[in-house]
Amino acid sequence: MIWKTGMKILLCLFVYILITSIFPWNKKIQKTIPNHPPPPITKGVDIPIIPEEKDLVLKDIEFPDNFFFGTASSDFQTTGGNGLTDWNLYIGTFKPPLIGPGKGTDFLNRYKEDFDLASDFNDEVHRLSLEWSRIEPEEGKFNSDAIKKYKEILSYAKQKGIDPMICLNHFALPLWIVEKGGLESSEFPFYYSRYAETVARRIGLPLKIKWWLTFNEPQVMLLPYTKGIWPPDKPVKNFQDSQGSQRALKVASHLIDAHRLSYRAIHQTIKDKNLMVSFASAPGSFYPNDPDSPLDQMAYNFFNMINTLLFDYSVGKTDRDFIGLNYYGRAKLKLHISWWENVLPWLTEKKPFAVEWKIPTQNKQGSRPKEFYPRGLYDLIMKFKDLNLPIVITENGLSDPDDKFREEFLVIHLKAVHDAISDGANVMGYQYWALTDTWEWDGAFSQMGLISIDRADNFTRKLRQSALTYREIIQSNKISKELLEKHKELLK
Repeated sequence: MIWKTGMKILLCLFVYILITSIFPWNKKIQKTIPNHPPPPITKGVDIPIIPEEKDLVLKDIEFPDNFFFGTASSDFQTTGGNGLTDWNLYIGTFKPPLIGPGKGTDFLNRYKEDFDLASDFNDEVHRLSLEWSRIEPEEGKFNSDAIKKYKEILSYAKQKGIDPMICLNHFALPLWIVEKGGLESSEFPFYYSRYAETVARRIGLPLKIKWWLTFNEPQVMLLPYTKGIWPPDKPVKNFQDSQGSQRALKVASHLIDAHRLSYRAIHQTIKDKNLMVSFASAPGSFYPNDPDSPLDQMAYNFFNMINTLLFDYSVGKTDRDFIGLNYYGRAKLKLHISWWENVLPWLTEKKPFAVEWKIPTQNKQGSRPKEFYPRGLYDLIMKFKDLNLPIVITENGLSDPDDKFREEFLVIHLKAVHDAISDGANVMGYQYWALTDTWEWDGAFSQMGLISIDRADNFTRKLRQSALTYREIIQSNKISKELLEKHKELLK
């Protein structure tokens, strides 16, 4: 059975991780960078290590000529969907203080304002998602009006000098596919690739769209089947839950198959050697809470391996033309084991261990809304360097209502990208999340946008000051020495 095979694989991984967490060679790696967790372990390659900088010498840093700077957004978060998705049903269960998106940012009616402002700061590539339920509201019935609307939106972006990147899915699923079993259905890869082929043929081909993402964060799409958050909320309950384990493995397999089939459908339809198709991965940036703890090291190794093995290593270099990476910060992992409570944990419904996620606070960084950790972005990039595929940072952003810290966030994370390029990584682009303020999936509106939106004042748009800094970087294709000096506190 699938779940038994999967559990055997996980058990083997657990033993391997236990050994690699305790053996002396791993300790040696940790001590290479004093008081700092090691970079993520990559499969079959040397671990990248940056020598500790003693004297920080700042100068202009220039990006490669073919490097692009862009932004990102999603349909559901800026429009509220069309009422025909699993997420529309889910937000109907919200209770205060949680709120649904309503009509989001009214993007469908105001996209020209957004792209006009994006053009003002020289946005080069904008990633936006399409809503499957708009394009195919019923099985096999494709909505020509919705397709026409998306073509108008994408065409206007191109008119403003902005190259669109189409993301085919950003979490929400049509109700009709949910009724067929959703991601659990063996038919899901077929239906999804048919949708991808239709979009490629009716939108991508006539508009000559170069950049494509089949999915946003498949790791997150799996969470409802492991941890049990978001629809359809079917977690693996415990180690006795063979049905839950089997279901989660099935969903992961269907997502991978859907990506592969969609990748091939897009290429077969458009037939352009310059086509760039991938998915936006969220492998995470994990570190042991205590680098000297074998248990924490084991949790760190496990999450790094599983989060990349399940999707990124499964796809590898085939069926994608670049690696899309989303990064927001790091998590420190602490492993708790109940040695005495569970003598035979695999035969009980109790959990023999738990991994605690510790999100570092901003205490050591003053009043910043969260810890800024650009080193994590560098580590994440270098983790994928040896796959020898171009890399694009498809999401990286900050909610900052007063726009007080967004400039330094941009500067230090772009500096981390440049450091990775200098150390041999082929990074082609960076996309800030988000172009505008948006509704977020935790049931609240955020202020992550380079463009602010006043929902109380008829959705009035306004460029934030940080967008002008981004424009300075984009126009010059570099981060100036002056900008680096201004924010050198966080570059140490």
